Amino acid sequence: MSFNTERRGFALPVAVMVIAVLTIMIAGGFSLVSAERRSVADQKSQISAFRIAEQGLEMYLVRRDSLGLVGVPGAKDSVRLTLDGGYADVSLTRIRPVQGSLAGLYVVRSKGVETKGAYAGTPEGVRTVAQYVLWEPAPMQVLAGWTALSGLDKNGNSGTLGGFDACGDSAAVAGVAVPLNPGYDGKTTATQGNPPIDTITYADVAIDWDGIINKNIIKATITIPGGSWPSAQFAADTTFYPIIRINQADFTLPSSGRGMLIVSGHLTISGSNTWKGVLLVGGDLTSNGNNGVQGATISGLNVKLGTYVPSSTANGTKSYSYNSCEVSRATSTAGALVTLKNTWVDNWVEY
Repeated sequence: MSFNTERRGFALPVAVMVIAVLTIMIAGGFSLVSAERRSVADQKSQISAFRIAEQGLEMYLVRRDSLGLVGVPGAKDSVRLTLDGGYADVSLTRIRPVQGSLAGLYVVRSKGVETKGAYAGTPEGVRTVAQYVLWEPAPMQVLAGWTALSGLDKNGNSGTLGGFDACGDSAAVAGVAVPLNPGYDGKTTATQGNPPIDTITYADVAIDWDGIINKNIIKATITIPGGSWPSAQFAADTTFYPIIRINQADFTLPSSGRGMLIVSGHLTISGSNTWKGVLLVGGDLTSNGNNGVQGATISGLNVKLGTYVPSSTANGTKSYSYNSCEVSRATSTAGALVTLKNTWVDNWVEY
């Protein structure tokens, strides 16, 4: 009987197979862990991008002026805000412009992008949020065509100091509003309104003059000295209604103009120069010649700071009349963005 003593080994192939299987399982485990880490990193990036987008939206709405965007928004404004962990591209798009007393409608979009802390090899996290907002002009209290906190002297019979709305949009106010002392000195035939002459106190004038002068709560388009008087712009563009601040003890109006004029000291208007909008004068106002204001005039505001101010003076033929439309145009640049309820979204489509 013969026996075949040759046996082929099977241990080595089995060992190789086991090693191969274990290698595949380990590689699969690493792949699962890597995929899980990437999934978690993607979620983290999305949350971070959402936080950046929302922070950019809130900062834009609260600090728009400090970002250099002053006045009525244009058809489209945009700014990039660098934030912790990334940046937000915020844009404001006009849907409906301001129409008379109807506020302008806009949409603010904030695209947040995470640039730090992302998992290696993953794209940057991006998220967009949006909110509909209204541009509403700053409200202004108007007590009279000319409110003179330090009193008013009107010399001559010609001219009108009127409180009837030349725009025909609002109820009549007083022609002149002054404190009891020193009051109004002049021909009562020149005053027209409801009533023609009203007696007020300093507290009745709800203007934060300290905030305007010392805390800069109204951002000026042009500041003098430093800037220059925009005579050419006034002549070329009838829609140009800037906020001009005059930081001088004495200032004479160089030309006719429009907008909001904030004068810390004394103001003189001579000749035929006129103003459309709002005059806020800290000192007294001297008006000489055939001129006037369509809108609202308030003089002697420095008395609210405890400073003595002489009576304002109106000489010659002039027309200082209340005009609600001109007041609205002048204060529109000092307005603010107001959010509309239930219009915030976090799924704004980007292309």
